[in-house]
Amino acid sequence: MRTEKAGLDENPQTRFDAEAQKTPLRVPAKRERVRLGEGGRFVIPAAMREEMGVKPGEDLILHVENGELRVRSWLRNLRRVQAELSALKKPGESVVDEFLKERREEQRRSDKRFDRLHAEGTARKGAK
Repeated sequence: MRTEKAGLDENPQTRFDAEAQKTPLRVPAKRERVRLGEGGRFVIPAAMREEMGVKPGEDLILHVENGELRVRSWLRNLRRVQAELSALKKPGESVVDEFLKERREEQRRSDKRFDRLHAEGTARKGAK
């Protein structure tokens, strides 16, 4: 008598699991191998772009740290910096109003200096 399975019974098909179809087919990888192409170009895999929240055509920030290339979304980086700086702002303080006040004072000093230099130049011309 033969006890080994033969033919289609050797490797039976796994049972279909409808719940498995509801889970994502691909979990974003932490590391992917990509090839550097012509002109130093490479493609960021779609799952990584999705995790970063970037789409083709968007600006990125690149920098090298300890010999590693770091890639960040320009927009997400801007929002992070804004959040960090807003924590330094006092409640009720208008950063724009303060900036405009400083610029107006600077312009007033510049105008005053210009008027003084103009008056001195005019006085010298009249003295000749």
